[in-house]
Amino acid sequence: MRQIPIYFENINRSALVLKPKKPFIDWIKNLDDQFEINEIIEDPDIYLLPDFEEVQQMVNWLKKNYDMIFIDQMNNWYTDETLWVTNRTFKLFKEWFDFSLHTMILDTVEQSIKKL
Repeated sequence: MRQIPIYFENINRSALVLKPKKPFIDWIKNLDDQFEINEIIEDPDIYLLPDFEEVQQMVNWLKKNYDMIFIDQMNNWYTDETLWVTNRTFKLFKEWFDFSLHTMILDTVEQSIKKL
Protein backbone atom coordinates (compact mmCIF):
# COMPACT_ATOMS: atom_id res chain seq x y z
CA MET A 1 0.00 0.00 0.00
CA ARG A 2 1.34 3.42 -0.99
CA GLN A 3 1.84 5.82 1.88
CA ILE A 4 0.40 9.32 1.41
CA PRO A 5 3.04 12.00 1.93
CA ILE A 6 2.62 14.30 4.87
CA TYR A 7 3.59 17.30 2.75
CA PHE A 8 4.26 18.22 -0.85
CA GLU A 9 7.53 19.75 -1.92
CA ASN A 10 7.62 23.36 -3.06
CA ILE A 11 9.39 23.73 -6.40
CA ASN A 12 11.67 26.64 -7.20
CA ARG A 13 9.26 28.40 -9.51
CA SER A 14 6.40 30.87 -9.34
CA ALA A 15 3.43 30.74 -11.67
CA LEU A 16 1.40 33.01 -13.91
CA VAL A 17 -2.11 31.76 -14.72
CA LEU A 18 -3.28 33.51 -17.87
CA LYS A 19 -6.93 33.75 -18.90
CA PRO A 20 -8.00 35.42 -22.14
CA LYS A 21 -10.43 38.31 -22.07
CA LYS A 22 -12.90 39.35 -24.73
CA PRO A 23 -10.44 41.30 -26.95
CA PHE A 24 -8.17 38.25 -27.32
CA ILE A 25 -11.13 35.97 -27.98
CA ASP A 26 -12.49 38.47 -30.52
CA TRP A 27 -9.09 38.54 -32.24
CA ILE A 28 -9.17 34.75 -32.61
CA LYS A 29 -12.81 34.71 -33.73
CA ASN A 30 -12.08 37.41 -36.30
CA LEU A 31 -9.47 35.12 -37.88
CA ASP A 32 -11.39 31.88 -37.37
CA ASP A 33 -15.17 31.95 -37.27
CA GLN A 34 -15.22 28.22 -36.38
CA PHE A 35 -13.41 28.92 -33.12
CA GLU A 36 -14.85 27.24 -30.03
CA ILE A 37 -14.68 29.68 -27.12
CA ASN A 38 -14.85 26.97 -24.43
CA GLU A 39 -11.55 25.58 -25.64
CA ILE A 40 -9.68 28.66 -24.47
CA ILE A 41 -11.78 29.65 -21.43
CA GLU A 42 -11.93 26.28 -19.65
CA ASP A 43 -8.22 25.53 -19.82
CA PRO A 44 -6.08 28.63 -19.18
CA ASP A 45 -2.34 28.53 -19.75
CA ILE A 46 0.07 28.48 -16.84
CA TYR A 47 3.58 29.85 -17.17
CA LEU A 48 6.28 28.91 -14.69
CA LEU A 49 8.34 31.93 -13.71
CA PRO A 50 11.53 32.35 -11.71
CA ASP A 51 11.23 31.65 -8.01
CA PHE A 52 9.90 34.87 -6.48
CA GLU A 53 9.06 35.35 -2.82
CA GLU A 54 6.60 38.21 -3.28
CA VAL A 55 3.86 38.90 -5.80
CA GLN A 56 5.20 42.41 -6.42
CA GLN A 57 8.45 40.89 -7.69
CA MET A 58 6.39 38.88 -10.15
CA VAL A 59 4.48 41.98 -11.26
CA ASN A 60 7.79 43.72 -11.91
CA TRP A 61 9.01 40.72 -13.91
CA LEU A 62 5.78 40.65 -15.91
CA LYS A 63 6.00 44.37 -16.71
CA LYS A 64 9.40 43.67 -18.30
CA ASN A 65 8.48 40.37 -19.98
CA TYR A 66 4.78 40.61 -20.90
CA ASP A 67 5.56 40.81 -24.62
CA MET A 68 7.08 37.34 -24.84
CA ILE A 69 3.94 35.95 -23.15
CA PHE A 70 1.73 38.00 -25.49
CA ILE A 71 3.65 36.68 -28.51
CA ASP A 72 3.44 33.12 -27.24
CA GLN A 73 -0.33 33.42 -26.87
CA MET A 74 -0.77 34.71 -30.41
CA ASN A 75 1.66 32.15 -31.78
CA ASN A 76 -0.32 29.35 -30.10
CA TRP A 77 -3.22 30.23 -32.39
CA TYR A 78 -1.58 31.65 -35.51
CA THR A 79 2.05 31.24 -36.48
CA ASP A 80 1.72 33.82 -39.26
CA GLU A 81 3.21 36.90 -37.60
CA THR A 82 1.44 39.22 -40.04
CA LEU A 83 -1.79 38.36 -38.19
CA TRP A 84 -0.41 39.35 -34.82
CA VAL A 85 -1.31 42.54 -33.02
CA THR A 86 1.40 45.16 -33.22
CA ASN A 87 2.18 47.96 -30.76
CA ARG A 88 1.76 45.65 -27.80
CA THR A 89 1.97 47.38 -24.44
CA PHE A 90 1.56 46.20 -20.88
CA LYS A 91 -1.70 48.14 -20.79
CA LEU A 92 -2.94 46.22 -23.84
CA PHE A 93 -1.76 42.96 -22.26
CA LYS A 94 -3.93 43.69 -19.21
CA GLU A 95 -6.87 44.55 -21.48
CA TRP A 96 -6.53 41.24 -23.34
CA PHE A 97 -5.73 38.92 -20.44
CA ASP A 98 -6.71 38.32 -16.85
CA PHE A 99 -3.89 36.89 -14.83
CA SER A 100 -3.08 35.71 -11.36
CA LEU A 101 0.36 35.30 -9.85
CA HIS A 102 1.34 32.54 -7.44
CA THR A 103 4.49 32.17 -5.34
CA MET A 104 3.80 28.71 -3.90
CA ILE A 105 4.02 25.89 -6.45
CA LEU A 106 3.67 22.50 -4.81
CA ASP A 107 4.62 19.28 -6.55
CA THR A 108 2.19 16.41 -5.88
CA VAL A 109 4.10 13.94 -8.07
CA GLU A 110 7.17 11.98 -6.99
CA GLN A 111 8.62 11.76 -10.50
CA SER A 112 11.00 14.40 -11.82
CA ILE A 113 9.59 17.20 -13.92
CA LYS A 114 10.33 16.64 -17.61
CA LYS A 115 10.25 19.35 -20.25
CA LEU A 116 8.59 18.26 -23.48
